[in-house]
Amino acid sequence: MNRNLLRFARRAVAIRRNVLELARFGRLGTPYHAPFDIIDEGPHHRLRRYATGAPADAPAAVLIPPLMVTSEVYDIEEGNTAVGSLGALGVQPYVVDFGAPERQEGGMRRTLDDHVLAAVRAVEYVRKHTGRDVHLLGYSQGGMFAYQCAAYLRSEGIASVSTFGSPIDIHKNLPAVHKDAVAALLRFLEPVVTKSIEQIEGLPGALTSTGFKILSTRKEISQRLDFVRKLHDRRALVRREARRRFLGGEGFVAWPGPALLDFVEQFIVHNRMLSGGFVLSGRAATLADIKCPILAFVGSHDDMARPAAVRAIIEAAPEAKVRMVTVDAGHFGIVVGSRATKETWPTVAGFIHHIETGAPLPPVLRDKPVSPRSRTGLDDEPEGAGFDVDVELSLIVDAIGDTVKNVWGRVGDAASSASDALDAVRFQEPRLRRLAHMTPETRTSPGLALADRARKDPEGTFFLWQSRAFTYRDADTRVNNVVRGLWASGVRPGDRVGVVMASRPSFLSMMTALSRIGAVGVLAPGSSAAGTLSRALAATSVKYVATDVDHAALSREAFKGELLLLGGGARPSEGLHGIVDMEAIDPTRIELPGDLLLNPGRGRDLAVILLRPDDRGELRAANVTNHRWALSALGAAAACTVKPEDTVYCCIPLHHPTAVLACVGGALMGGSRLALADGFAPERFVSEVRRYGATIAFYAGEMLRALIHQPPSRGDSTLPLRMFAGSGIRPDLAQKLKERYRVEIMEFYASTTQKVIFADASGEKPGALGRPLPGSAQTEIVRVDPRTLEIARDGAGRLIPVQPDELGLLVAELQPDDDADATAPFLASAFFPGDRWYVSNDFMSRDADGDAWFVDGRGGFVRTSAGVVSTRRVEAALFALPEIQMAAAWGEPSGEHEVVRAAIVAREPIDPERLREALHVLEPHARPRTVTFVDELPLTEGFRPNKRLARERAAKTGSTVEVRSVAESAT
Repeated sequence: MNRNLLRFARRAVAIRRNVLELARFGRLGTPYHAPFDIIDEGPHHRLRRYATGAPADAPAAVLIPPLMVTSEVYDIEEGNTAVGSLGALGVQPYVVDFGAPERQEGGMRRTLDDHVLAAVRAVEYVRKHTGRDVHLLGYSQGGMFAYQCAAYLRSEGIASVSTFGSPIDIHKNLPAVHKDAVAALLRFLEPVVTKSIEQIEGLPGALTSTGFKILSTRKEISQRLDFVRKLHDRRALVRREARRRFLGGEGFVAWPGPALLDFVEQFIVHNRMLSGGFVLSGRAATLADIKCPILAFVGSHDDMARPAAVRAIIEAAPEAKVRMVTVDAGHFGIVVGSRATKETWPTVAGFIHHIETGAPLPPVLRDKPVSPRSRTGLDDEPEGAGFDVDVELSLIVDAIGDTVKNVWGRVGDAASSASDALDAVRFQEPRLRRLAHMTPETRTSPGLALADRARKDPEGTFFLWQSRAFTYRDADTRVNNVVRGLWASGVRPGDRVGVVMASRPSFLSMMTALSRIGAVGVLAPGSSAAGTLSRALAATSVKYVATDVDHAALSREAFKGELLLLGGGARPSEGLHGIVDMEAIDPTRIELPGDLLLNPGRGRDLAVILLRPDDRGELRAANVTNHRWALSALGAAAACTVKPEDTVYCCIPLHHPTAVLACVGGALMGGSRLALADGFAPERFVSEVRRYGATIAFYAGEMLRALIHQPPSRGDSTLPLRMFAGSGIRPDLAQKLKERYRVEIMEFYASTTQKVIFADASGEKPGALGRPLPGSAQTEIVRVDPRTLEIARDGAGRLIPVQPDELGLLVAELQPDDDADATAPFLASAFFPGDRWYVSNDFMSRDADGDAWFVDGRGGFVRTSAGVVSTRRVEAALFALPEIQMAAAWGEPSGEHEVVRAAIVAREPIDPERLREALHVLEPHARPRTVTFVDELPLTEGFRPNKRLARERAAKTGSTVEVRSVAESAT
């Protein structure tokens, strides 16, 4: 009994002494820091080199802390630190110290770019002074910085990346409702969150510390009880003192407002760590550019970086060898504590030595690296499991109040239908309503649409070009400057200005500036022959021609008037006279008249004139009014459900109708980003889609067929793409693209000159045109004579709608106030007395569900002795053979009629019998007389086989297979 009293008394004295020391000095023992030198310093960071006793030739590891945590997270307590462990294991640690933003001048104005570029500078400094590649390490958001740094550098100088509890798919880190519902709700809440963050300087360190404790409530209570139980044991308290003070608040710093806002927009709302296309210092980047090995640690009890969110790096970086390690710890325990000392840091050191010297991997890493194709089972929890919230979102919610919390609570059991409903309410319905109410008097134009976007979201990214990002403000300012240059050069409202330029930002600036000043751009293919271009420019009464350095010589040869040169590059030689260099005009010295109305265009006014090649190679003019431009733009945005977080990828030449009307117009009207490619190149398509984070890619004709003949890539099925959209795709190609890339296909039909637009909004029938969108003219597919293709009429002389699956011709009703092309063919009293219907050249059918299918254009039919034959149908039969990369069919005169001939490009030889068997699905008269193997089949400007050139090449080169005899043809 006396011994127990004595022990109790001693404990009481020890407790009193320890409590008094805590009360007096605020801590127990002396502060600990491993020795280090500051070897470099930038405006937003200092770079530490720790003296750990590592060999002079040791591999270099740069450790990056999270934004809200100090760099001491890697050096908390003696004998239990990252820097000490790595040094002892033969790795030289360097630590990026961002300091405390709240205690540094301008610190609370830092952006995410400032922090990532500081890490980039640290990598470059260490690499320069050690002469070797660097291993990047990062904890939590510091790991996200490490990934972003490696992506920004495209792995140059990076030997490996190791991260600890660093989420990639942030949407899997949020309240676990269905992933699509999370994305939709975040989009819905973005304006509220953004406005709230803009009103605060940032998140103070005290709030981040509190948030960390709230999310680790059980751990926090356990540690406090353990602290009380050991108040008498000074040695035990001193050993854990540094960690207690770190988690008690000393280890947490403020999160600057601009960095927080950027983090919310890019990585929480738009989830661009996963999709790619995040913008760093004005440049688009993607984790798919990481080629070096990756080691990612997951905490089995981590409530802040859930396993599914961390393991998404496998999808985001498909070209990297990714290894995953699970540690039996929480978010903090992965890098601090006994587990980290025994498991994490030895594994990291072993991983680094394996890369450097080929030493054996640690046992836990000897399994095969994980690839995107082995994703089954990677997500530890199903959709809807658990309700853990990532610390970053919780802190944001705390900062903006209870509104967001209440909304999250109401959607706890939401499913993907919630996403569809929110998207429909927020995006599709307003656009469709706007389409339905648009009239010829409505003010609308490309120039006005850009001005509206620049006013509403000046700092939002509008387009990406060669990996550079440009805001709406940038684009709008550039257009205003070009307007002043046009005025100074003599261009006035109503003038027609030819545009012969490459598909670059200068093209968009010129086209939009012409719209803004009230002039009309005449958009021509830059590949046209000079004589052909000259005749087209003269026929459209062009007064000036805008061009760039690549097309100045062609433009001078085709047009004798004044040329307006826009864009960068070496200026043309002195021999090209009559050129106004618009880049040399100072816009600040040009005053526009006070009575000049900018963006004057109304629906009925001419927006652009598109010069499109016909079957003879001549350029024919297609007049596009502002109404038709808006119909195509809003229709594409509505049909594709274009959202602000989307990135629309345009690899179609900008003078093409699909590009200028649907792709650029849809992105502008939909408020999404626009990624401009320097033409379509199948070999770089996947890498560009990832770099820009493209979610919608537009196509034309057979453009995408080359993709299915590219070698399969590890990341084909994990692209950020959700949709291919365009016109002219065949059902077989649509199905193959869906299977390979796991995307939807949105086929649509938009008349260049009439108010007609179809879209397969359901996406359930690959290759179908679907049905007319709101705002489109009343359409009908009418019966034709199957032998002559002439329109059939009933006994009263009226047109006859087709039956399901019957061949017919598309017609569209014209209203009295329509801005219809006066030269367009039309029929009067087609269905009722006094009505007027435009007659197209496009033949279609309608299935039993009422969805339209394109059959062929009038020029695509061959008139054989036994009836007309669609060459598209012949080509479709040939494409059934997987070896065939391109096919073209055409008609050749044979007496009073024509016979069908075809040419193909095949990646390997095809047995003639297999060829004949594939064509046996056609009626005898529809089978081509011959099929010729050629090395190449050039495509037209519309990405369809150039049949004139196909005929010439088949006649000169290649081997020919006789498919049917002359007697069979006659039969």
